[in-house]
Amino acid sequence: MRVTANGVRLYFDVEGCGLAARGPEMTARPTIVLLHGGPGADHSLFKPEFSAMADAAQVVYLDQRGSGRSGHGDAGMWTWDQWADDVAAFCRALDIVAPVLVGTSSGGRVAVACAARHPDLPGGLVLDSTLFGPGSLADSLEVFGRRGGPAAREAAARTFGGDTTPEAAKAWATHAMPLYGSAADGDMAARGARVLLNREVLARFRRGECGPPEVTAGDLGKVSCPVLVLTGEDDPVSPVASTRRVTSSARHPALELHVFPDVGHGVFRQAPAQAFALLRAFLNVRRAAACSGKRRP
Repeated sequence: MRVTANGVRLYFDVEGCGLAARGPEMTARPTIVLLHGGPGADHSLFKPEFSAMADAAQVVYLDQRGSGRSGHGDAGMWTWDQWADDVAAFCRALDIVAPVLVGTSSGGRVAVACAARHPDLPGGLVLDSTLFGPGSLADSLEVFGRRGGPAAREAAARTFGGDTTPEAAKAWATHAMPLYGSAADGDMAARGARVLLNREVLARFRRGECGPPEVTAGDLGKVSCPVLVLTGEDDPVSPVASTRRVTSSARHPALELHVFPDVGHGVFRQAPAQAFALLRAFLNVRRAAACSGKRRP
């Protein structure tokens, strides 16, 4: 399915009903809007794991502007702010009220920008393996070195430093990229083959043209809805040291941080049972709060 938002046709898919039949009543379920990473990847990164949530929520898979099956529009508008505004326009076009925005990797950056720019929209944020900073580069290189040795650290330093030569790309693919995952990742080759990756978006990101990639304590301070942060202890891309430093200093009264041992980049993918249990609890609290608000005179 597709809908036009801010002049671009956005592709989306849905699992689970928004209204569930319970006896004589139709009960509203929360809506989860999934924001993929990359940037420039697509919603397939959330499949099949998030099918497990269709019994508790309406799960909406969205391909962002320039990504997957969505329209590309002007490449100059592939920015965090534009992607955030697109999410808000998408939700309003479909009359999605108080969605829980679940962002993985750079999708978390989009979710935070959306909540800051459109504070009346989200009912909550779930940030999985999101990059926090400033100062994340040193933390990231430390994890690459700890997990993959000098070759992985050097490959990461070249890529993060803007080296786009074929040699740097080969070193990244050989020594650094495998460290995204863990033993729980399964067939990563098959998962990667399913993705419709727009490498032009990724290239603009690596040149810094999407905007600052890190979520700061100041960014979190602009978010008014509850926030759940999930991070892997062995994530070399979104290092836990940076996540702890930023979230502990953020002035946010309703922020939870959960760290997963032996997990790399992508908590929902590598520790689905634990991550989905936390997501269900987060949704239940949001639902209870909404019901309580409706009962007030």
